[in-house]
Amino acid sequence: MIKIMLVEDDSILARIIRYYLMQEGFYEVSVAQTAGEALAIARNDYDVILLDVKLPDVSGIELCQELRKWHNCPIIFISCLDDNETIIKALEVGGDDFITKPFDNKILAARIQSALRRYHETPDTKPQNLLSCDSFTLDITHECVIREGREYPLSQMEFAILSFLMQNPNRYYSAEELYKTLWGKNCYGDVRTVTVHIHNLRKKIGDTDRARHLKNIWGKGYYFSPKAVNEAGQEQAED
Repeated sequence: MIKIMLVEDDSILARIIRYYLMQEGFYEVSVAQTAGEALAIARNDYDVILLDVKLPDVSGIELCQELRKWHNCPIIFISCLDDNETIIKALEVGGDDFITKPFDNKILAARIQSALRRYHETPDTKPQNLLSCDSFTLDITHECVIREGREYPLSQMEFAILSFLMQNPNRYYSAEELYKTLWGKNCYGDVRTVTVHIHNLRKKIGDTDRARHLKNIWGKGYYFSPKAVNEAGQEQAED
């Protein structure tokens, strides 16, 4: 059984989501309506956490930070809020995906399955344990960036995006293409999650306005350059 923690203060919506997932036959859903209730059951094992942003006691964003102390499983935010600031904060504190209410429960189930496929991917399915460029190394096994002797842990989706682009260097991918490739072809969601994850990745890999490995070219999309390049697309000269 796939164990899910659903943190949702709307009791009617919580019942609908729980009923739909339970009807699928392979989900076991525990419901919490407040952050306090969620923390009370947080030490149990879960495969996925569905987390509302607006809770009556503590915001879902603050709760996510606490849940990350016990759980490395996918955390999918579900919220009626649709502003960029909320999405950015939710993903920066450890969220893997963001779904805006109202949503089709079939889409929710597809996003859960897509998150689980990524989470359970083993290092043996990947081409090598280390991917390196001129500024940093991506540790496949431990899902972290090693830069200047320091490790920078990556979230599940940060790792998925960076490893994919590093394995396909100098090729352009739109945000929509990255979303469908990494979240699943049948998962239709907010592609702003890609933009936010790449923004966070740039800080961890040391990209600056002067020189970047992760570039976004208008009309073409994102690409990864093994050599840091400036805004004009030229390789950064070595000192």
